[in-house]
Amino acid sequence: MLNSPRVTDDPASEVEAYRVTDDPAFEVEAYQPTPTQRAQTLCDLGRFAAAAEAASQAIADEPRNSHAWCLMAQAQLGQDRAPAALVAAQAACRLEPAEEAPHRLASLVLGALGRDDEAAAAAAQATERAPQSWRAHARLADCLAALPDRLPEARQAAERALELEPGQPGPHLAIGRVALAAGRDTDATSAFCAAMGVDPQCVEAHSELSRLQSRDVPRSWASVRLRLPRLRGRRARAGDALS
Repeated sequence: MLNSPRVTDDPASEVEAYRVTDDPAFEVEAYQPTPTQRAQTLCDLGRFAAAAEAASQAIADEPRNSHAWCLMAQAQLGQDRAPAALVAAQAACRLEPAEEAPHRLASLVLGALGRDDEAAAAAAQATERAPQSWRAHARLADCLAALPDRLPEARQAAERALELEPGQPGPHLAIGRVALAAGRDTDATSAFCAAMGVDPQCVEAHSELSRLQSRDVPRSWASVRLRLPRLRGRRARAGDALS
């Protein structure tokens, strides 16, 4: 059995007893986050301007760091700077063409720019790279729902996302958005309620249900699409945009 450190009435002695190194700088240096880590944390907190600064430093240190470019795209999109976000997302795609997250992020930015066909194509590339990613299929469903002649494909993609991960609100939201685009308000309400059942604090589900209940639901998907990317961009977190 390991002996416990000797405890005395001197707090400094207790600190010394637990010291794992003689280097006095260790405790500080060991917990200094990298610029990429800072950018990720700041994005998670919604502090997108500061996140962009941290991502810029990360890119300066490692120009081929695809994750840093993704974080830059996320930070720019969170500030409603879609053109700058697209440049960053495309850089990430070039650096890691076989990864799913950069293509999904590029799709999100293209959707924010109203380039729906390109957004759907980028989302399809994400599903090709990660067929088991519910996030990729949910993103594809959102994109295809913006194209009226592709609603059946959108529903199929949303159902695939739900099949892959019924325990997250995202797939239920995708089901609801596709139903909303098809004018099936009752089905949309059920899906958004299911999302809240998974996560009672889901902001997007609350927002969608509020619009439905107030009967302030736009009948054309175009107006839904224009609102959706901003909300998703501002809520883009590690598990949403980059995981």
